[in-house]
Amino acid sequence: MKQKKKNKEIITVGLVLLLVIVIVGVSYAAFTFSKTGVTENAITTSAVTMIYTEGDNQISINNAVPMTEEVGKTLSDENYVFDFTIDIKTGPKMPISYEVTAVKDSSSTMENEDVRLYLQKSLDGTNYNEEVLEPSPYTPLDVDDEFGAKAGEMVMDVGTVSEKVTYYYRLRMWVDSSYELSSEAKSFTVRINAYGKEGGYRQEGDPASPEIVEGIIPVIYDEENSTWVKSSTNQGEWYDYDNQMWANAVTIKDNTKRGIYKNADVGAPVAIEDINAFMVWIPRYSYTLGNTYGYQIEGAETPSRETPGAFDIKFVDKNTIDMGSGQYTGDTPENYFTPSSFCWGDTCDDEATRKDPENIELAGIWVSKFSLTYENNIINSIPNVSLSSLTNVANTFSKIQTIMNGGNGLTNYGFSGNYDTHMIKNTEWGAFTYLSQSKYGKYGNKNYKGKEKLIYHSNTNPNLSINGCSWGEYMENNINETAPTEITCRYKYNVIGPGTGASTTGTIYGIYGTAGSHGDYVMGNYKNYVAKSTWGSTGFAGLDENGNKISGIPFPSRKYYNLYTGSVGIKGDATNADFVLGFGENSSGSQTSFSDFASLNNSNHWLMRGEFASAQWQCSPFSLRALTGIDRVSTRFVMINY
Repeated sequence: MKQKKKNKEIITVGLVLLLVIVIVGVSYAAFTFSKTGVTENAITTSAVTMIYTEGDNQISINNAVPMTEEVGKTLSDENYVFDFTIDIKTGPKMPISYEVTAVKDSSSTMENEDVRLYLQKSLDGTNYNEEVLEPSPYTPLDVDDEFGAKAGEMVMDVGTVSEKVTYYYRLRMWVDSSYELSSEAKSFTVRINAYGKEGGYRQEGDPASPEIVEGIIPVIYDEENSTWVKSSTNQGEWYDYDNQMWANAVTIKDNTKRGIYKNADVGAPVAIEDINAFMVWIPRYSYTLGNTYGYQIEGAETPSRETPGAFDIKFVDKNTIDMGSGQYTGDTPENYFTPSSFCWGDTCDDEATRKDPENIELAGIWVSKFSLTYENNIINSIPNVSLSSLTNVANTFSKIQTIMNGGNGLTNYGFSGNYDTHMIKNTEWGAFTYLSQSKYGKYGNKNYKGKEKLIYHSNTNPNLSINGCSWGEYMENNINETAPTEITCRYKYNVIGPGTGASTTGTIYGIYGTAGSHGDYVMGNYKNYVAKSTWGSTGFAGLDENGNKISGIPFPSRKYYNLYTGSVGIKGDATNADFVLGFGENSSGSQTSFSDFASLNNSNHWLMRGEFASAQWQCSPFSLRALTGIDRVSTRFVMINY
């Protein structure tokens, strides 16, 4: 399980189509088609099959004349269109990205802007209702791309699939209506190439496509019918981070129903009672923070200590490791840093050893959408249920490892492949916190103004918490007088506005319960001390603050926790002193400030994030406390694919 997974090219399928436009003087000579190559090209591995097949029809247009887009798009005779298919068979743990390109032949004498290419796609070979390339002149790439397409080719369609699918394409090509005829005969010839590659398709600046481990189902929310439905895996349909739509997925607790959902059509409802875990994809990024408090987004207050601004976030691929300071002054973002939350290994947190060959760089991480509950030997992350805490840090960590990574894991979740599911680390908490405080999170959500851009608090007392519940606003003052004394839910997670305002996106697609509730422990530890000698046991074997040995569950390897040795945080873990103060200090200026982080030096050896702590002060995902870890442990899980 330590072997690195590398992006490798799976297939490159060559041309099977040749189109020729010929125009001679005022006689409007023939627009003809000829083809080369074989009928079918295929390369197969044990895991993936991708086949490119041409249709029986040919484009053969006689006496062609320049025409408008309206006419060209409706050409229907079999001699005017060319059909081809791409058939892909893969599994959810191996997403395949594909690309369809046109290649201009060097013999062409017409200008690129004189022709129009128009491509449609169908899932049934009958209804070509998806326009993947609107009528466009030939537009070549400036440089080679990641699939193998060379500079000069024109990209017509791209996508990523994690299931068996056949795409039926219909190509039309004509002379643009603005073309001016001359007595000189000219021609324009293109070939069609198809490429495929393991992994999600992304252009520079796009978030990494979510990596789907066997056993999870991609979902989106059907607001009209108030239900979750199965989603395709396409960007723009499953996720759109520019519009605070983070990718969501679920696991199904019943093995039979899991198979049914896996094979169900896109759009099929996924019953909430069948779900045992919601997860949210945090794609790999690099960040930097400008001018101490970040930059101002439209609708937000001026960045200050009390009202911090946005982080600059840029999505990157897993081959990119930015090692800047994470801060800049002036108007131009610079000094980007890639958080160690996107690195899996024992030495990721140290910048000097980040690039050790044993460490694995990740395209992103899955974070449980809700705090965890535990029932009948199943760990759940679901809304509208009362939180049930495990007994201590070690017990919680061990339950997640045992139940979700093996043993009952295959029964309750269906996971398989190169994955790891573990109790969330402090740096991993920081990963979604920074993303939330950016243009991609609630801070960038245009539906909220001023301090409403901050995440709404959970609505109940710490000991009366219900997953996903929202107070419906950002509370600046003590709410003890109005907090309920019984387990109630003021606004459920799917109430658009007051309910969804409690998520990290301000939409239903974010992570809930990160500002209030009874807080979540994270795997962040001081000096490998497992517990204060006089306060009881966290369940781990190790040392107390005096160096005395304590028996218990063996302490995990470093990749499972963040080690702190003083009052300085790890870059990217959301413990920056000034930034934390802006979100959560109480009247004494101590609670949730950086000085509390420093209390790791004293009696408390474990970090907790996002806590209300008796509902006495402001809080946010940046809030933190150092505690004992001996009881009342709520947390989240993180899943990685490598």
